[in-house]
Amino acid sequence: MNTCLMNGFSLDEIVNNLGLTYIYKSKRGIINKRKGVQSYYEVKCVDLGFKVDNNTYISLIHDVGTCFDMGNSFDSEEFAIDFKTFSELKKKYGVYEPQKFLDEYKKQVGKCYVWNFEKKNFDEIKNRDFLTRHKEENDRSNNLDILDMYDVVRQTIVAQDDQVKQILASVYKNQKIINSSLNDETISKLKENIIVYGPTGTGKTEILKQIAKICNVPIVIEDVTAFSETGYVGRNVSEMITDLYSAAGMDLSFAENGILVIDEFDKLAEGNMDGNGDGPSRSGVQRSLLKLLDGGTISFKEDYESEDLIDFNSSKLTVVALGAFSGIKKNDDYFDVTTKDFIDYGIMREVMGRFSKLVSMNELSRDGYRKILLESNLSPINTYQKLFEELGIKFTYDDELIDYIIDEAIALDCGARSLKTVFDGIISDSLFDIFADGKKEVHLGVPKENGKSYVAKKRAAAKRKKVGF
Repeated sequence: MNTCLMNGFSLDEIVNNLGLTYIYKSKRGIINKRKGVQSYYEVKCVDLGFKVDNNTYISLIHDVGTCFDMGNSFDSEEFAIDFKTFSELKKKYGVYEPQKFLDEYKKQVGKCYVWNFEKKNFDEIKNRDFLTRHKEENDRSNNLDILDMYDVVRQTIVAQDDQVKQILASVYKNQKIINSSLNDETISKLKENIIVYGPTGTGKTEILKQIAKICNVPIVIEDVTAFSETGYVGRNVSEMITDLYSAAGMDLSFAENGILVIDEFDKLAEGNMDGNGDGPSRSGVQRSLLKLLDGGTISFKEDYESEDLIDFNSSKLTVVALGAFSGIKKNDDYFDVTTKDFIDYGIMREVMGRFSKLVSMNELSRDGYRKILLESNLSPINTYQKLFEELGIKFTYDDELIDYIIDEAIALDCGARSLKTVFDGIISDSLFDIFADGKKEVHLGVPKENGKSYVAKKRAAAKRKKVGF
């Protein structure tokens, strides 16, 4: 690609050869996880221009006066292909209607191609259309009312209504700020980073997943215990950005608008060291997080084998820290917890100063377990109901089974995820028979085997394993 002067071409030459073409741009990204980062091409725009000869196209819109090599010119970062003159287009479409070209453009944009060395041509990457699809989905999500979003999230997240409101309000506000015309410094001052704390299994990560989905922003959830200070064994904080970049389809601006969830955040607390001393890892990771939280520029590798660095502007990034923080309870609950309590627990004062919102999750009551089991989209009963409907199998259960599952889940003491553990244990014995016998009806009741509950059998099995059985 190079810049040409249009001097020397008569008006007739331009008009007679005027038409539309697709401008392709070279990109790099993960097309197949097993093959790592590859080069591919995607449609950048549909352009109006004219052909000088069979090998040269001159743009009149995309970059006026710029020459593009025609055809599969793989040495160029950008090139033109699929050129059609207006006379050719009229034969195809009849009367020229700009909307038809716009519709055709919308069909093509987002398709990506990788060079096939055996076929000597491009192969379309069918599953890469998300590179532009998220832009269209973002337009749709921007039209959703926050009340509609709240109702959608509550179809999955049950018994945490106020918590959903608080977290959704912060993420929604952040996205409004991010998509405004404000400068990066103002955005970084206005946006909120959040700490969500409370008992395990109460839906902390799932709330963020559902909100990210409905707001159409990329999200990664990182277990902070795998990270260490730069220079020490373990992953460093910049790799969180690499993961987010990959989750965003290698779209840097999309990734910069995303959500970074730091799970097990309480494990970074210096006061929670079990007497093993602080060491470089935990306090060092906390210090490494400051640039992320402040809105600075962080350089990261586009993949773990590459030496090339990309600059990531974290001014628009929403950071959410999750943790049980069980040792922070007052009077055996999380009410009246303040920022000072987190500092006393071992989170650095400088780090806590970057989190402007603290959200405490509800302890799950028996009624909360029941609502999750019967109402949530992710309830094991409801998800299996969908599976059996798909397979054409009628699924029913005794009313007593609900109380049994709740009792067992409470005994396991792992929150809502215990419901799935218990239900999977109950139905696992029946699944083989269901599939092997081709049953069209399944009915579940309270297990009666050996008079033992699911939890009791599990504990007995664990004891047998300890003694070698």
